[in-house]
Amino acid sequence: MKIAARQVRLVSGLVLFVYVALHLTNHALMNLSLAAAEAYASAMFAIVALPPVRLLLYGSLAAHFGLSLWAVYRRRDLATLSRGEVVQLVAGLLVVPILAGHVVPVRFGVLLFGTLPTHTSVTVATTQFDTTGGLLLAVGLLLVWLHGCAGVHYWLRLKPFYARWQPFLLAAAAALGALALVGYLAGSREAAALFADPEWRAGFAARHRFPGEEGAATLERIQTGVFAFWALAIAAVFAARRVRAWHAHRGGRAIVAYPGDATVAVARGTTLLEASRQGRIAHASVCGGRGRCSTCRVRVERGAENLSLPADDELAVLARVAAPPGVRLACQAHAIGDVAIVPLLPASIGAAALAQRREHESAGAEKTIAVMFADLRGFTALSESKLPFDVVFLLNRYFAEMGAAIEAAGGRIDKFVGDGIVALFGVESGPAQGTREALAGARAMIERLAALNAALAHDLDAPLRIGIGIHAGPAIVGEMGYSQARQFTAIGDTVNTASRLEALTKKFAADLLVSSDAVIASGLDFAAFPEETTDIRGRQGALAVRVVKDATKLV
Repeated sequence: MKIAARQVRLVSGLVLFVYVALHLTNHALMNLSLAAAEAYASAMFAIVALPPVRLLLYGSLAAHFGLSLWAVYRRRDLATLSRGEVVQLVAGLLVVPILAGHVVPVRFGVLLFGTLPTHTSVTVATTQFDTTGGLLLAVGLLLVWLHGCAGVHYWLRLKPFYARWQPFLLAAAAALGALALVGYLAGSREAAALFADPEWRAGFAARHRFPGEEGAATLERIQTGVFAFWALAIAAVFAARRVRAWHAHRGGRAIVAYPGDATVAVARGTTLLEASRQGRIAHASVCGGRGRCSTCRVRVERGAENLSLPADDELAVLARVAAPPGVRLACQAHAIGDVAIVPLLPASIGAAALAQRREHESAGAEKTIAVMFADLRGFTALSESKLPFDVVFLLNRYFAEMGAAIEAAGGRIDKFVGDGIVALFGVESGPAQGTREALAGARAMIERLAALNAALAHDLDAPLRIGIGIHAGPAIVGEMGYSQARQFTAIGDTVNTASRLEALTKKFAADLLVSSDAVIASGLDFAAFPEETTDIRGRQGALAVRVVKDATKLV
């Protein structure tokens, strides 16, 4: 049921969003002329007049309004709404009373009195006879557009492509709204010029079969009825919320316990995410508690039997992120008794990439990956001759260039340690692809370092040089740390070996040392680079490595 309701709300919202976009385009065309807007409107409304399309449009309007009120009812703590959610909610609720003055005369005028509205006649009517209604129409359309754009944003922001396209989509949405508003003003001026012609004005009402005073009074009563229905529907929702709160209070309280001995007492039936919000406990929730992401997920330490059973939509999300047993979505799990939980993602987590992170990564898993260590040569001596500001400036420039090279190659920066860099490759793609990406990253780092040395030649006594070690093997990867000081990292012998290889680049006077395991994993031909055998501190047995004097020679 929850899946169906959410999907209906989304689909109905998209139908209305498209209709409003077409309507705003109609208004924008008034920047050209009323005739251009009239031609567009005639074609658009000919399609809208088709029974299936009209049924879809009106059905979407009724469904979206009803499900929006249901969403307000289900939300137990409206005080925890984000600013964006408040804007979306208020804009959506104000649409009905604002646009009723436009929709009722047009639609019911056709049904009851056989009026013949056209884009030009409506523009003349709203600018010459009912200027207040015309202003409300413009404001109402922009409110609908704002509401729709907010909804589309919340729907798309978890999609991988959205971060890249968001600025362009935002610019397009703002441009359409601005053009529609300016177009309405231009159309108003043209309508005033038409109405100033006595001959044109004389037959205006008759041509379009405008209702007389009695008909206008009927339409006004209908409009008042629509407004009353809207007000009663909202009042009923908030009254139902009060009744539920009273009933929940009589039903007893549930205690939700968090790490660090923090507890929150809530009414039974409250979701775990709402419990966190009521207790002002920071809790990740990229989608705002809609069950569309997995960032609010928690591990249930105690009292799993005191939670509502997971519905199909929650199970689908948990399966998508490969959640282990005992993990629930906080926004979907209702506490009907005492429970102890541990949120699994930091509260500051962003949308996009982190929202899509798989559960077994954040919880910890063994993977075969490629690890890179890189370190500046002689930077300690260099820093002693410079002011602290200059040292920070050089390091930031260096980290920016090296970080860009690593990420462009497909790597994930683990950490910066002093003037050293640790990067992970193949966490998602596997050791073969990851090792090739690490080698490509090493070559790009040496190339970028050469360009940086050229740019900073006047600030350096000698060019910056780095040593890089790459090793492939099994490691434990996952989120590690405490509270806000958590990060995705890797531990194990593979990481230690990569670090030792980086240190040995001094001994071999090379840019890069690549372990035989990494060479085999990459599947690349290293015949051009000499093979050496070396002892690795903390590791039993010698390790074969390839010595790459000049990393720019890597294929």
